Amino acid sequence: MFASPIFSSPESLALWLAPQLLTLWALLLLTLTGALGLLMRQPAQTDVPTTAAGSPWRRLVWALPALALFGGLASQIGPGQPLSRFDRALSQALGQQMDLGTLQAFALPTWLGNPAPVTVLTIGVTLFLLWRRERLQAGIWLLGVLGNTLLNWSLKQGFARVRPSHLHGVVVETGYSFPSGHASGVLVTYGLLAWLLLQHSPRRWHLLVLLACGALVLTAPVSRVLLQVHYASDVLAGLASGSVWLLLCLSLAEGLRQRQALGR
Repeated sequence: MFASPIFSSPESLALWLAPQLLTLWALLLLTLTGALGLLMRQPAQTDVPTTAAGSPWRRLVWALPALALFGGLASQIGPGQPLSRFDRALSQALGQQMDLGTLQAFALPTWLGNPAPVTVLTIGVTLFLLWRRERLQAGIWLLGVLGNTLLNWSLKQGFARVRPSHLHGVVVETGYSFPSGHASGVLVTYGLLAWLLLQHSPRRWHLLVLLACGALVLTAPVSRVLLQVHYASDVLAGLASGSVWLLLCLSLAEGLRQRQALGR
């Protein structure tokens, strides 16, 4: 008798969440800003000798929760599943509630994850790194961006989930829906870009770099849900798969860096 009607069904939860989504996004941005601000107040760590740095693959332990999340989402997107019902109800509610101005505002972060700007960025960063003779970083950058694109395409073909309907005309998408290529692509592309910028910029710029990257990685996936071109589970799955790939790339980069240092 104490059960809340909000959680009585996936549809009722979706109807409650739809008008709260922008508020939750703003709260997450504020939380991210505060967390990064506290992190950057910590004193800079001195360089750790290569022999004492530990295994470069130790960070892959963080991939386990992401893999578990992806597996859980993938098992619940079939017709009639509670998650699938929630997805559809949330998308339909957003379609009825989102005004044109809000949709147009969130089209910009979505555009930053489109193939055209990502391709231009990929080529530009690659040329810059090769000009700086940073071949290892250039290789990791290309592996991260191109590899994630191939991984996401393969997953989409495997699951073949149809996108939600979106009739507003602000953004039009075709192709399969699960997992979100924008969510994984923005996370990997701009996450690697932040990794590179942290190595090629003075420390006073690091907080700004992390804030810009974090805000985009948070906002672009949310924009896909608000624009109704992806279900919420598509976006979460994209972030999960992108996290695993990003961790693999960063671990590989660290392993190769240590190997180069030992060979000198």
